Amino acid sequence: MLPDWLPWLLQVNDSAFPSGAYAHSLGLEELVQAGVVGDAAALEAFLHRQVLPGLLALEVPLLASGHRCAAQGDLAGLQALDETLDAWKLAAESRAASRQLGSRRLALTQQLDADPLLAAYAARGAPCHHLAVSALEWRRLPVEAAACAWAQQAIAGSATAAMKLMPLGQDRCQGMIRRAVRALAPLLTDACQVPPEAVGWFNPLLEIASMRHARAAERLFIS
Repeated sequence: MLPDWLPWLLQVNDSAFPSGAYAHSLGLEELVQAGVVGDAAALEAFLHRQVLPGLLALEVPLLASGHRCAAQGDLAGLQALDETLDAWKLAAESRAASRQLGSRRLALTQQLDADPLLAAYAARGAPCHHLAVSALEWRRLPVEAAACAWAQQAIAGSATAAMKLMPLGQDRCQGMIRRAVRALAPLLTDACQVPPEAVGWFNPLLEIASMRHARAAERLFIS
């Protein structure tokens, strides 16, 4: 039988879902402007050396933790994780982008499907980071499916943003996404089980890029 969560996941994880993610490069635009990521080979290296390690060491473990809280109806625990994300996002621009994406996603999903738990979380005054809201929204999914959806969304977001910043055809872009997701998928189960004391990832390259982007004379993306 078709899982009841699958049609919903396909809708909300589609690039056409109007969460506002298309307006953010999360630091990538500045890296392109600085020549750090200048061509397709450099972009693929960036995905494998910067994006994937961050997903495995930080974002997927935090998503799994938030997923457990949400599945148990523990909104206080989810909010604590949400507030922890504020501390992890050192660049004000990245922090604001994550909050904007999460708040937009939370508001829209409530319109599409009334959910008392979503409404209760919206009323708490939490930061509503994108990861925390996604964990709440996907609480009925198997945690590995939620982790895969988050990772695919993050990888695709970077790759599709790059198409607006450099000569990069859609075929090549999709190939990069596929290779990155294929490399990540076997590692997601272990990443979901990382204990809280072992969670962490520091990526000064992206943090500095985000901070520099806020002062750029001209830019295509908000972040």
